Amino acid sequence: MHFYLILLALAFSLPLHAQKVVFSAPGNNFGVWRLTHDPHIRDWANRYNTQCFSADGRFVCYTHYPNGKNATAIVRIFDLHKDQERLVGPGFNPRWAKQNNWLIYSTYNPDKAKGDDRGVENILYDADTGITKVLVPHLGAEVLGATDADDRWIFGLLRDRSADPQYRTVRISLPDGKMEFLPEVSGIHLLPNPRHPLFFTRQASNTDPFAATRAFYDLDGSNRRVGVPTIQKCHMSWLGNGEYFMLGDGLFRGRKWNEPFPSSVHILAWEWMGDVSPCGASGRWACGDSVIADLRSGDDWKTADPLSLLCLPANVVDGSEIYDADPKGSPDGTKIGFVSNYPLDTGPVTRITDVRNDGLEVASTEGFPDQGEIVVKREVIRYESKTPTSFDGLIRKAHNTEGSNLRQNQIVTSFEARCLTDKQFHSLEEPHTGLTKAVNDLSSPLMRQRMTDMHLVVVRRPDRPHFRMTKDSIELIPGENHRETFGYHLLLGEERVTQKPIVPGDSFILEKSGVWRAIAVEHSGLESEPSLPTKLPTGKLAILSSTPSGFAWTSTRERDGVIRLEWYEKGVLTRRHDLNAKGKATRRINYNNGLIATRKYYKPDGYLVSREIFDESGSVAEHTRFLPEPKGGARDIPRETWRYDRGMPIRHIKHDTGREYFKKENRWGYLDNKGKFIDTPRE
Repeated sequence: MHFYLILLALAFSLPLHAQKVVFSAPGNNFGVWRLTHDPHIRDWANRYNTQCFSADGRFVCYTHYPNGKNATAIVRIFDLHKDQERLVGPGFNPRWAKQNNWLIYSTYNPDKAKGDDRGVENILYDADTGITKVLVPHLGAEVLGATDADDRWIFGLLRDRSADPQYRTVRISLPDGKMEFLPEVSGIHLLPNPRHPLFFTRQASNTDPFAATRAFYDLDGSNRRVGVPTIQKCHMSWLGNGEYFMLGDGLFRGRKWNEPFPSSVHILAWEWMGDVSPCGASGRWACGDSVIADLRSGDDWKTADPLSLLCLPANVVDGSEIYDADPKGSPDGTKIGFVSNYPLDTGPVTRITDVRNDGLEVASTEGFPDQGEIVVKREVIRYESKTPTSFDGLIRKAHNTEGSNLRQNQIVTSFEARCLTDKQFHSLEEPHTGLTKAVNDLSSPLMRQRMTDMHLVVVRRPDRPHFRMTKDSIELIPGENHRETFGYHLLLGEERVTQKPIVPGDSFILEKSGVWRAIAVEHSGLESEPSLPTKLPTGKLAILSSTPSGFAWTSTRERDGVIRLEWYEKGVLTRRHDLNAKGKATRRINYNNGLIATRKYYKPDGYLVSREIFDESGSVAEHTRFLPEPKGGARDIPRETWRYDRGMPIRHIKHDTGREYFKKENRWGYLDNKGKFIDTPRE
């Protein structure tokens, strides 16, 4: 039996074949890599706030769902160093550790199942060695959260289907697998901070506007406090360095990790984000479905639109769980992992330029059939003919799909491209359970829609390294972010002198003096720009694995471009501008007696997006969001204003409607036209 189990583990860890397909996509990126190509079967890389990249960025995990059921799911990883996919084993909920390339997941062991007990086991797979071990046998956590910052525990929910409540919170020590219960903890998701000793849980919906929608706990399950109240409910995640608890579904913002509610929510960049996710471990970047924010400047850039959606019947409230892109960034913020059910390399895409009663004017109809069906949001629209820039003879709400409010600049895709071929569709043993439930009509063409494939978009190059000469040695210092760095290539003049990358910790003999440069290389093969040219003598070059003490990548003197301007009066800071890559002041801060007074965010084109006013304690007292575009020729028009008392929301004004919401004791609401207070816990 022991021999059989070892053979089984080895079989599941064997590589399959290279599947990576590289292609270009619209947006500010360096290309898209599609890692899987099973459009008739869903490959999923976890929720937006749960990492799919290993600690060093070499591996990407995802779950392969033949029919959407955990009982048939298979955990897979893609090795970016070898461009190979590996089968890890049957299971679901794969979770990477934060410091080690350990992948922990749940699986069902049919031999241990009994009655309501499905025989859940937790498995630890070491991606570096390929060794698999049973972490917790039989009575493991069916739902896993994530590991703490130091990989001492992984948190999860133990399920007993015969009990009420069914779930109990546990933490499991790593790598020995000892389990302990945390009886004071409630909620789901169980995601620890990536650097500090606490975790959050998502709480059940409630009607108390100031009760927790997310709760914070110490790592032993004690010291419960409100992380975010119901009134601020949205998609949430930790920033990569753990300094902020990020809030989505609005301007990119966050609450400091050690300031539970009530405390200030700070605007961190001018871009709107929905599923806000960490991008890199440094805390400099965060990402959404098609955008990345740079917290150093408060600016953003568009990456690549996943175009992932399902066209669903009009009566379906939400089916996003099985098509959400769920983006998350790699450890150095060079790549964003996401899933999509649209063929981004071959599927046609255009945008609406004008809406007519009988047609749509678009940028181009190239790639779309002469007659067919297009998709706008969740609506399928049939068209009888097309011109180079229009779809004509429209029939709305095809296949009983939900209608859209058509307007300029909306994305248009092909419904045909969103569907499986006959061969793919008939190869299915059964459709995905989530799609079946959402469509609820096996004969509908909507049942032919593709499932998600795993993709990466390269959003920036690795940070370039730096040469430094000391009295005793010549050093190659890694880039500012270097978790994903595998090694370095060296150039003498314009000639590359290394045949393969030199790995950190090694050394290299410079046999010739001259102008040298170095290029950082990731596990994935992605290369940085060359370092600044440096004249070096002959000698031994030390390849450092970390930044030496006393060295900093930014300084008060220009090294590689200006990133900030500051103004002082009699030695006291009065004003600060944070600059984007093109030198535009996107974040502008004013100070009073050295304390922050106002903070404004501007789009690169100069339009005001956000203004925060601070009180004397340093808390945000008022925040106003402005319309992103001019209206009637006017600029800086307020859209909404929030007012706070030391972090407690006390008033919300919607300027377009004139309605004011306010706090009344422990209630939140507005006055109707009869002066009656109307409770609205979440507006």
